[in-house]
Amino acid sequence: MTKTVLVIGAGVSGLASVKHCLDEGMEPICFEKDTDIGGLWNYHDWSKEGDPSLYNSCSINTSKEMTCYSDFPIPKEFPNFMGHKHFKKYLNLYADNFSLRKYINFNHSVENVKKAEDFENTGSWITLVKNLNTGTTRKVKTDFVIVCNGHLHTPHMPTFAGLDKFKGKVIHTHDYKDFRGYEGKRILVVGIGNSGSDVACELSRHAEHVYMSSRRGTYVIQRAADHGVPFDHLALNRFSMKLPWSLMRPMFFNRLNRRYNHANYGLSPNKRFDGSVLTISDDLPNRILLGTINIKCNVKEFTPDGAIFEDGSDLKNIDVVVLATGFIYDFPFLDDGIIRVDGHFPYLYELVFPTNLSPCTLAVVGLVQPFGALPPILEMQARCITRVFAGKCDLPSASKRLEVVEKRKAFITRNFTNSPRYSLQIFPILYMDRLATMIGCKPNFWKHFFSDLRLWYKIYFGPATPVQWRLNGPGAWKGAKGAIEKVQEHTYFPMKTRMSGEGEKDGLYEGWIQLFKKICYIILILLFVRYLVVNGFMASFVKSV
Repeated sequence: MTKTVLVIGAGVSGLASVKHCLDEGMEPICFEKDTDIGGLWNYHDWSKEGDPSLYNSCSINTSKEMTCYSDFPIPKEFPNFMGHKHFKKYLNLYADNFSLRKYINFNHSVENVKKAEDFENTGSWITLVKNLNTGTTRKVKTDFVIVCNGHLHTPHMPTFAGLDKFKGKVIHTHDYKDFRGYEGKRILVVGIGNSGSDVACELSRHAEHVYMSSRRGTYVIQRAADHGVPFDHLALNRFSMKLPWSLMRPMFFNRLNRRYNHANYGLSPNKRFDGSVLTISDDLPNRILLGTINIKCNVKEFTPDGAIFEDGSDLKNIDVVVLATGFIYDFPFLDDGIIRVDGHFPYLYELVFPTNLSPCTLAVVGLVQPFGALPPILEMQARCITRVFAGKCDLPSASKRLEVVEKRKAFITRNFTNSPRYSLQIFPILYMDRLATMIGCKPNFWKHFFSDLRLWYKIYFGPATPVQWRLNGPGAWKGAKGAIEKVQEHTYFPMKTRMSGEGEKDGLYEGWIQLFKKICYIILILLFVRYLVVNGFMASFVKSV
């Protein structure tokens, strides 16, 4: 009999899970609380507690070529950094192309998921589902469960001394929609992540003044890097990933600090650059430069009309406090013990499979915090899960999964701050390669090196687009090679709405200059490596003598 899979949610994760259940010959049964697909990206003018919510001006922070599902590129006509309407349109195209809607039950809320009585033998689950239109409930038994409820629906509300006595308005970014109603106000935004920066910059165009409070500071990067290339096309590639961090650290820091000296803007983080404290914002440094935003340190306590900060400074006559303090994840529909959570840390192997389930017939998609695009990572998780559920991919034993997770927890505790963000943090290429190795779809570099050198060059030195993981192995897509070759064409297509003038000829000389610079850099790196090797040999020789 065909195996059944319960999929909770029809957002980015849920759609990928439904699609890949079908690819592996299983029957998905998806339940979605909302009236349409999209999850977070199904925008509403209102926000409701427990539901994902975004603001009207929200755009994706990663380019379309890096953000798409791996076997369904975003149309070349779409903007590189899409607003939520464009991204929702793309999700509609994906759902329609693979005929996913007929497997989704809208206006249905998953109330409870528990092990079936015969779980020890079958691994089956019993799910209580509520029809939000009629109010009736029913139980559904399935062989597997994929949890795709996301982690951006429950606001993290930290405790601040005196905040309960503050007489102004207090909201979380979860509840922010647009600037209307905040005109002429004095506003304090607590937090300096992506959403906090977007909201602060938008409000600073209409408010009397905006202040931002940050505990640790941040490095700010813009969507467009050198020569207008999308930043993630340069930042996420296999070549730089292979280089030692001790060599790359000063190069990355120099590139980040070249346009804006973060110390002069009050943004410089409290600790050494490690690639983790980053905010994507095109506007924040400019708004600081224009004097409409000022950066403050961490809040010590709130007063009835303002705040006192840890450096002893204070603010008065504050009308609004916006908490941009992130989100916490939870699984209110799961029985206790199914997923072990220690503080902010989930005991999930590869942030997907519970360590204490045997048989492991439940998995989570979406509980990750990458530097890079989410959709291809969530899709890779769904591909891995469905292969495991279909019996085509093996998981380590429960004890081995626990051992790996304990090592990850020790590493995070040793190197990062205890917070939901860092407990879920991953490095995209390394993470996707690990899952791809389990599936068998990691790009075969040697094969491409000998059979198609041009393609190999694009895979290794170009942006690590999701399509790379569709070149070979299970789920290979025949359009993958063509999609990789057209990344640059599709990137600039929507912007070339006017014929270039004579000034373009000057760019030819610019191109030669950049090529010369790259050759010089390569020569310097080779000389540096040679110096290290020679001195290493010399030191060994002297020591042996």
